[in-house]
Order: sequence, then C-alpha cells, then structure tokens
Amino acid sequence: MPISLPLERRYSVADVRADWRADFEVDCYRSAIAHARRLFLVATLLNAVALVAYDLPLFLNGLHDTHPRYFDLLVWRIVNMTTVGAYLLVSARLNASIGNLPQLRNLSWIAIVLAIGLGAWHAILSQRGVVDFSIYTMVLFFVAVLMVTPGRGRIWVYPIGLIALLTGVALVQSDKLVASAVSVNALCVTVCAMFASQVSHVAAIRNFVLRRTLDEERCGADQLLRKIMPDSIADRLKHGDQHVVEFHDEVTVLFADVVGFTKLASELEPSRLINLLETLFKAFDDLADDFGVEKIKTVGDAYMAAAGVPEAVPDHAERVARMALAMMATCERIGAESAMPLYLRVGIATGPAISGVIAQKKFAYDLWGDTVNTASRMETSGVVGRIHVTEQVRTRLSHRFHFELRGSLDVKGKGAMPSFFLIGDQTAVAA
Repeated sequence: MPISLPLERRYSVADVRADWRADFEVDCYRSAIAHARRLFLVATLLNAVALVAYDLPLFLNGLHDTHPRYFDLLVWRIVNMTTVGAYLLVSARLNASIGNLPQLRNLSWIAIVLAIGLGAWHAILSQRGVVDFSIYTMVLFFVAVLMVTPGRGRIWVYPIGLIALLTGVALVQSDKLVASAVSVNALCVTVCAMFASQVSHVAAIRNFVLRRTLDEERCGADQLLRKIMPDSIADRLKHGDQHVVEFHDEVTVLFADVVGFTKLASELEPSRLINLLETLFKAFDDLADDFGVEKIKTVGDAYMAAAGVPEAVPDHAERVARMALAMMATCERIGAESAMPLYLRVGIATGPAISGVIAQKKFAYDLWGDTVNTASRMETSGVVGRIHVTEQVRTRLSHRFHFELRGSLDVKGKGAMPSFFLIGDQTAVAA
C-alpha cells in the first residue's frame, strides 16, 4: 500500500497524530539531548584548545606574573571542562536507558542548573558584581533552555536570550561603540538562529511523521505476509531470499472438502454462502493454530493443511489426526447452528514432500509430491463424514487411535493399496 503523505509539503505539529504525540516528544528530547552533547563536546574541546594555546604559553614564558587573574582563569577552565565532561558522560548513559518523558526533562533541567551554577561561580571568581558568562557557559545554558522548551515556544527563547545578552553587554561594556557592535552581531546571529531553529523543527516533524508512517506500512505488510506464509518463510522472503524450496523427509498432509457445496451455492444468497464458508474456514484456521498444523491454502470449498512443514516435528501425523477429528465436530456444530447440511470428506497421507514459494508477483506457499497427490486421492475417494487415511498413517498412529479397514484402493501410478478410516482417539472411543 503506497504512503499517503506527500514528501515535499510543509509539515507542522498538526501532522503528528494524537497517538504519536508522546513518542514524538520523547523523540524530540532524545534528539535535542544528542545535539546538545555534541555542542557541549565542542565547548569542552574549545576550552582544551584555549588551555593549550593560551594558558600554557603564558605559564611557560612566565607571563602569568603580569596577569594577576591568570590562575583564576586557569581554575575556571579546568572546572568548566571537568563539569561539562561529567555531564556528557552522565547524559550519554542516561539517555541510552531512559524511555519516558519526565526523566528526559529532568536530564535537561540538570543542564540548566549546571549552566547557571557555572556562570554564578565564574562571576564570583572574577570578583564582579554581575554574572559574567563565558562563551562556553552561554552555549551550555542556551542549548539547555532550548531542550526543555516546547517546539512552538522555542521561537521566543531567542529574543529573550538576545535581550539577556544585550543587557549583560550594556552592564559590562562601558565603550558604547564596542557595545553597539556586539549588539548588532548578536542580533544578526539571533535572527539566523531563529530561522535555523524553525527549519530544524519542521524537519524533525517531517522525519518523525514519515518514519512512523513507514513503520506502520512496513508492519502492515509484514502482518499481511505472515497471514499467507509461515513465519520462517516470510522472514526469508523479507531478507531477499528469492529461491525458497525445501525437501521434507516426512510430513502429513490433509485435504478436506465440503460435500454438496455446489448445491448449496445454487440455493443460498451469495453473501450468506460466503459468510458460512468464512465461518467454517476461520474455525479450521483456529484449529490449525491450536494443533500446530500449517494451513497451506483453500481452493473453493476445499481446505489443505499439513504438519511437519516448514519445520520438522516428530508428531506431525498425530497433530493432523487430532485436527481432522476436531474439524468433523466443528463442521457438525456450525451446520447445526446455521441450519445448513454441512458435511466433510477428509483424506490424510504421510510421506516425503517438497515445499516452496511459487510465482513472483502473487506469492503462494505450496506443497508438491506423491504424498500430496495421495492425500488428495484419499479425500476424493473417501466417504462423507469420515476421515480416509493411508496405511502409513495408520501404522504411525495405531498405538493412539482406533482405525477401521476400508479395503483396497486403486491409486493412479501406485496400483492397489490398503486404506483405513480414522475412528478416533483410543481413550475417547473406550469411554
């Protein structure tokens, strides 16, 4: 089924479905924290560069004696690098294990408190009367604020941040020309950041919506494939296996046919007829799941199933026998409930078979081989309301089930062969 969302239109929060909102917020927080960690890492590296390029030459040349605040700055850099580095490690570990929104918000608030604490401590260290943020602390603080701001409100963080910055510049910088230049630069950077933030937010919405839509489409396609294929075969097809053919040493195949269905089709309304057949086959599908039997296909009013495919199981014959008995009882029950004369004719055979996927456009999982043909012959030559089986089936199950000799059956290509009717479980028959 094609994706219904156009790829090139503008997306907004309204495109995020109500049942996606919680996941969208978590996704945004995780993304913001990941981006913040990268920025914090850059800030830490810048401190390291300044430490090597600025502080170390001062120390080696003895110029720190003429810079009375050198040691204050050195301590500031080391504490800044250590604190931000510790936050990077903690946030990376928490973000990998946290899956709920409140804890992610707490992780963001920690960054804000950390930024304010560093800024205040730096102000005290520099012995000024106003908060003196370094460029690294400003990055840390600003990104942390953005992390806990909803998408629609983020646009207001930028002008508020600009006002705070200009206020700080006016308080600290006495040269009006320098203050004006810094203010103009800050305004230009803020405007660019506002547009970049909006573009980033719209891109985040678009990517999330398309990703979730693709996930749902993929999940729906996967569920559809598993309805028509065994799980192991569906997995092979999904992984690109184009040649799915397997030989099975021993499987048990069942064919069941609704007797007199052609007559029913001429007497019932089409809708009622289809509903009746759907009810019957759905009940058979449930029985197949209960007994561990693989449904192969339905053709008109015929139902085919097998055990021992695609994975071999030691009790394949017993599984099919119990399912066949249950199918007989189910058909009788549904016939009584619908007041319709429903009767089954069932054939079972055991032996080797080949399974595989045929066609390239409309996949179908099927079985081939002499065992399949024999099971089909058992069904067509059987008796209404009875389960007709081969001698191989009777031999495998004689210790658990009761059988009745049918007689000799002439099978095309195989000649005369004995056949039997499955009566029921020995315990049930004895009771």
